[in-house]
Amino acid sequence: MTFPTDGQRHSASDSEQQASSEHRGSRRTGLLVGLSVLAVAVIGGGTALAVTMTGKDTPTDTQRIESSIRDFYSTLAAQGPSIAFTQACAADRAQFDALPAAQRTASDQGKVTMDVASIDQIIVTGDRATATTIGTLKLPGAQDKPTTTAEHLRDEDGTWKVCSSDAR
Repeated sequence: MTFPTDGQRHSASDSEQQASSEHRGSRRTGLLVGLSVLAVAVIGGGTALAVTMTGKDTPTDTQRIESSIRDFYSTLAAQGPSIAFTQACAADRAQFDALPAAQRTASDQGKVTMDVASIDQIIVTGDRATATTIGTLKLPGAQDKPTTTAEHLRDEDGTWKVCSSDAR
């Protein structure tokens, strides 16, 4: 209600009542939309949480091992051995770090790559694993060579790492 200057009471005009009603209606609609979005987010989040907790979206050891091998060779090709060996097991890192500095530098200058075509026969035994990698070895100044290698891996702190030291 509004009060005129002469002190008499009167009701809000029809247009004022309609505007007020529309404002309340738009607030209700906004509130309903907001609550609906919140409900969907909570339900969706609960579903994602349930999937995560059941492990359905967690990669298997086989997938993680294959990913580790591919990442190692990809890093070797793109950034060289000194960076690739940061992804290797502790024993391999220690052996690489023990090389004379000149030899480490020379290894980074000699572009060695392994284009991985497939990784097969992954066998996990506790925190160790083996796999067969089939691909093409590329050395500077040499012809590309189809290669099959036996990979050794070690699980260190929940991460599978290439570990050539385990082959010895």
